[in-house]
Amino acid sequence: MSQLRKRSPEDHFYRDLGGTIRLARVAAGKTQSELAEHLDVSHHQFQKYEKGTNRVPVQELARVANYLEVPIAQFFSPTDTEGGDSALRSLVEDLGDKELLMLVETWKALKDRRMRAALLNYLKSVAALNR
Repeated sequence: MSQLRKRSPEDHFYRDLGGTIRLARVAAGKTQSELAEHLDVSHHQFQKYEKGTNRVPVQELARVANYLEVPIAQFFSPTDTEGGDSALRSLVEDLGDKELLMLVETWKALKDRRMRAALLNYLKSVAALNR
């Protein structure tokens, strides 16, 4: 019979760190394969970094931050459990990488503020109908 491994506080740290890396990657419009290639690690290894299964070496984390053009401190900021970051984290979990990337790319293509506002109002109305 196999023994269950206890989850340590470190496990939560690396899972959160991986999630933050994923958020930054998706926001930058990059794929896991692109980051893996930049870091010279396998796609599978990078997936493990994002899931928090494997620890990300500090030098790799610095390279990720540099490639995504974000400050390395962004990966260590405490999460906002009341809104912003947790809402974005929830969105990333609900949507697949491809769906979220497509949504972000489409949003970035909309330059007109009124068009964005109209689209947001429409989406809010649709979401209200589904409740």
